[in-house]
Amino acid sequence: METISHTLDSKFESVDTAETVVIEFARRAGLTEKAVARISLAVREIFTNAVIHGNRYDVRKKVFLEVRRSAKQMEIVISDEGDGFDPNRVPDPLGPDALLRPSGRGLLLARMFMDEFHVRPGDVCGARVTLVKYIRSSAAEQSNVA
Repeated sequence: METISHTLDSKFESVDTAETVVIEFARRAGLTEKAVARISLAVREIFTNAVIHGNRYDVRKKVFLEVRRSAKQMEIVISDEGDGFDPNRVPDPLGPDALLRPSGRGLLLARMFMDEFHVRPGDVCGARVTLVKYIRSSAAEQSNVA
């Protein structure tokens, strides 16, 4: 099993760093470009939430990225040091009140683009979001053809 971990600052530039790390990892796993793009968007949304909503840009707080890959799946864990949140209390991004808001769809997109999506309290504080993408043998074969 391959694993990488990064501790990043609570600033918007860290979102790009996290996204780049995950994209490279997903490509090495042999995922299709379509799958890589979806993972990229999910990570970007969740990492942005960790910086903005979790840590509230507090420079004293960090965002933790851990990426693991086995033969069957890629798992991405993003944790912050904020107050945490209950995903069941997040407003419905498809509700009539939300349709005109410029934000609020990150959790929905991450759920749609990943095979598994889990939120739980962090180990010490904050939130811990786990994103899982299954690696199908055909994905590796398609990646080698392109």
